[in-house]
Amino acid sequence: MNSYPARALWMLAAIALLWGINWPMMKLALKEVGVWQFRAMCVFAAVFWMGGYLLVKQMSFHIPSGHYGRLFGCAMGNVLGWNMLAAAGLSRLPSGRASLLAYSMPLWTVLLSWLILKEKLPASRWFAIALGMSGIGLLLFDEVEVLKNAPLGAGLMLASGFVWAFGIVFTKGFPKEIPTQTLVFWQGIVGGLPIVMGALYFGGAWRPASPGSWMGLLFNLTIVFGFCHFAWNEIVRMLPGSVSGVTSLSVPVIGVLSGMWMLGETPRALDWIALGMLCAAVAIVLYVKPKK
Repeated sequence: MNSYPARALWMLAAIALLWGINWPMMKLALKEVGVWQFRAMCVFAAVFWMGGYLLVKQMSFHIPSGHYGRLFGCAMGNVLGWNMLAAAGLSRLPSGRASLLAYSMPLWTVLLSWLILKEKLPASRWFAIALGMSGIGLLLFDEVEVLKNAPLGAGLMLASGFVWAFGIVFTKGFPKEIPTQTLVFWQGIVGGLPIVMGALYFGGAWRPASPGSWMGLLFNLTIVFGFCHFAWNEIVRMLPGSVSGVTSLSVPVIGVLSGMWMLGETPRALDWIALGMLCAAVAIVLYVKPKK
């Protein structure tokens, strides 16, 4: 197995499970809560948790002025772009399919890491990305009729993956001296302000009515934006962009399976083939040591 930090691998495993489960959780919440209102509460939760952590640990809130532009780029990609596009797309598609479309992100991450960060990509990593994205392509091919009926939802999910990849690449440019908690806090402030303004301007419910929607909302406010949001940004800073991108393909695997379990979504034969390809892509990145 490649010598990646054990802490990063444990975080990846936790994120794969929790984020995967969160796709049907979000679907439950968005049945009764407005898209803008849902995301406003999520971003507020992230700022609350990270701000509280910084205060308790007496850590610095300071971001050097030379990094304000990069912070803005991260906030637009990781917070405003990803959160709003993904939630809007999810409200129009089944949760399993939505998660797979959003995870076109690894392809963009690899390409942007190669172009912007000048990361060297060995043949095994290119093969893993091709394999994983072929799996997603197979699922898209199987969903032609669905996409014809919901082109806006599909487009929003693909766009969410693209802006998320930009946010990942921007995040990697921050010096290690700036705590990840500080970055998450200020990204939430900068990217969350337009979301809160949108929630106040556009109509929509703030409070769910059913137990299922409450469960989905509270899962996001605590687990996802209290732990996963921080953990993902930490992983991005610890691992090469291509590694964090490809290994995140395990998230839609859990997303499809949890959609079956929680929402009664029924995968087809091609779904299982595609999921096997995604798992193989992750295994290649983690276990195949690149030749020097």
